[in-house]
Amino acid sequence: MHDLVSSMSNNECSMVKSPSQVISKKVRHVSFVDADIIKEGLPSFVSSIGHLRTILVPSDEIKPDQSFVDSCVSRFPRLQALDLSGSNIEVLPKKMGNLKHLRYLNLDSNRKMKKLTKSICKLQKLETFMFEGCSELKEIPRELRYLISLRKLTITTKQKRLPENAIGCLNSLRVLEIGGCENLEYLCGDIGTLKALQSMAIGYCPSLLSLPCDIKYSTSLKTLLIVDCEKLNLRIEMEEDDSRQDLNSTRIQLRSIFIKELPNLEELPQWLLHGNTLESLTIQLCPNFIALPESLQNLQSLQLLAIVDCPKLTSLPEDMHRLIALRRLVIGGDCPALIERCKRIQVKIGIRLLISLGFGLMAR
Repeated sequence: MHDLVSSMSNNECSMVKSPSQVISKKVRHVSFVDADIIKEGLPSFVSSIGHLRTILVPSDEIKPDQSFVDSCVSRFPRLQALDLSGSNIEVLPKKMGNLKHLRYLNLDSNRKMKKLTKSICKLQKLETFMFEGCSELKEIPRELRYLISLRKLTITTKQKRLPENAIGCLNSLRVLEIGGCENLEYLCGDIGTLKALQSMAIGYCPSLLSLPCDIKYSTSLKTLLIVDCEKLNLRIEMEEDDSRQDLNSTRIQLRSIFIKELPNLEELPQWLLHGNTLESLTIQLCPNFIALPESLQNLQSLQLLAIVDCPKLTSLPEDMHRLIALRRLVIGGDCPALIERCKRIQVKIGIRLLISLGFGLMAR
């Protein structure tokens, strides 16, 4: 996507603001900023341009309809980027699979679409595919595994379990975001086999019970963000599996962990802290969180430790002074005992202590 943006020159880009606007035949990238322009489908003065590469509908106030989407797909087979976020379509065009050059597809926040056409899985050059916020989408097709170039995937689904042999087969995937899945109880077990996955975010999945065991063997994963999953228990199956003598297995080595609004979280499971690579650890709004593990002292790369609104956590591990890389300790919310404890640690090891009653410092 970066290469695509870099290739755009000023005379190739046009922001469509008026039905009477004159657009050069040299234009390859268009963005619509007025809902009236597309309310009756794709304007003829755009349709006549020819070889468009990019169509963007960036405003939340503009809702592309079925006619507009059908026309875009059939008229411009050389599209490389198509942003239809917030559209009002129920079905993707069957010809979607003909967009052989498509590298970026954004279907976010389409609350009418119930099904992804299987032809979409013919898009073997697709690098970014986003359909988060598609709250009526019934299922993710197994054919998703054929998107061999996919690097970023954001999803919402009504399924209780993500299908096996689908997402877990995307060997080029680097970023995975799963959000707003009200029924989702389990992820697919083969997510841990994704050898290129670097970042995973899971948010607003109130029924999610656990993460797959094999995620702790995801050696490429560097960033893990989990927000508002009220039933999630990070210890389910994970800690039991740790009893195996699998010394030859390589474990997860995270650099950044952000956990927010997990009411079942009482302690951090050991699998999250494996290795000596963690640089940032944030735990926020976890009302039953009571203790950080003593093994925290072994995190020699930890630079930021942030605890916000975890009222049952009253102290930190005794050997915090061993955290030689720690530069910032952020404490927020109503936790006076923990604040006093941290002030003493600050004097002992000279870290920068930052006490905040707000949440600005915790912004994603």
